[in-house]
Amino acid sequence: MLSMTEASARHVPPRQPARSRRIVVIGGGFTGAALARRLALSEADLQITVFEPRARLGAGLAYDTRDPALRLNVAAARMRAFPEDPLAFERFLQRTGRLATDGPAEAGGAIYARRSDFGDFMHDALAPLIASGRIVHHREAVTGVARQGSGYRILGDKGTALSADLLVIATSHPLPCCPQAAMALADDPRVIANPFETDHLNRIGREDPVLVLGAGLTAVDLLASLRERGHVGLVTLLSRSGALPQPHADRQLTTTIAAPAQAASLREWLKTVRSAVERAEAEGLPWQSVFDALRQQSQAIWQGLPLSERKRFLRHLRRRFEARRYRMPPQIAALLDSDMAAGRVRSIAGRVTAAEATRDGLLLTLRQGSGTARIETPWLAIATGPDHCGIIAQHAYLRQMADQGLIRADGLGLGLACNGASRAIGADGAPVETLFIAGPLARATFGELSGVPEIAAQVDAIARTLLAEQPLHGADRAQPVLS
Repeated sequence: MLSMTEASARHVPPRQPARSRRIVVIGGGFTGAALARRLALSEADLQITVFEPRARLGAGLAYDTRDPALRLNVAAARMRAFPEDPLAFERFLQRTGRLATDGPAEAGGAIYARRSDFGDFMHDALAPLIASGRIVHHREAVTGVARQGSGYRILGDKGTALSADLLVIATSHPLPCCPQAAMALADDPRVIANPFETDHLNRIGREDPVLVLGAGLTAVDLLASLRERGHVGLVTLLSRSGALPQPHADRQLTTTIAAPAQAASLREWLKTVRSAVERAEAEGLPWQSVFDALRQQSQAIWQGLPLSERKRFLRHLRRRFEARRYRMPPQIAALLDSDMAAGRVRSIAGRVTAAEATRDGLLLTLRQGSGTARIETPWLAIATGPDHCGIIAQHAYLRQMADQGLIRADGLGLGLACNGASRAIGADGAPVETLFIAGPLARATFGELSGVPEIAAQVDAIARTLLAEQPLHGADRAQPVLS
């Protein structure tokens, strides 16, 4: 069934029907929606179609929530979704009166809005383009993709079948993966396997202890959601390193980092960053200012490192870097500090080596240093981070594309292989000219590609490439089959 989101009151002149190129985007979260919007606002004669099962475009996994406890982990001023209008989100918050009904939003001299507000902002930006027909939203999951001439044939789970000249994979972050040693518990009803569906937390008793596998931003978001529901029981955060996300600085300041003459060594970059932190602190600046500056250079740094150094980073530095790079909003940082001081939250380091279900709870065996420990809990939540390594196995259409040699895993366990122009790398090692990888699944190539500004920049580059392409004639232009 063809489904469109609700129209906005703003008027957008409809595009006249034409036998134009069709661009299909798989995934309508922030990445896919931002690309569709960028293309739709151009003067190019295009048919733009987005496959997204959710009712609205632009929210995706991250922002499709009504949980008021979940907030953006960066200030609203830094949510630069549209490069041509970097303050659009801030104006939306003011125009719609969101801040007047969100007393806790302001902290540390900045606005840390609710995640749902950003989802609403994206919907507001996309709705008139959908209403005018410039973007067609198929509210379906893609079940199959087959090569058809120089284009593609795409199948949706509600019966839509259409052809495309150009295809963009903008699939969102995959769900976390239960550790292999705890797979025996995967189907147990006392396991919260999807941390983003926070309604499942309503099953947890007010004083029930909860063990969370993971200690990153998703884990502390779960803590905030539990407390929003009146939960007061002990929450244990278990991760291999025991490192927790760090807070933002009280002041929004940025320093500079002088790049070394030769950036081919991870060790050299680590020395540079440490030196920059020492210099910043000597000047009275917070260490966070160095990481904010580092973010602006991170893609260039990553792309300058050889493959062996990238692998070394992922093995040895990734978790500690991410704890400082992806920081908690002040509201959740204050909650975490308060709960840890009161003994309601603890963070422990360890690795799950075995797990079993008992009548009274879930029993996990941990490796901690050279010793072992056992921990029993009535509830277990999986917040280990997205399972990018298994992304192809998680989607039938990606498995089909891999079988056809159109895509392959990137080799670093971060997503899908692509080149610097975001074109997918096929099984033969060559770029596929009409197939693009957008968003976090392209991180192995670009490095920093999780934040909105970096994704927006990649989306803009992909759009420029697509708009510069000459019309293609190899794809069958059959109309959608609707059910």
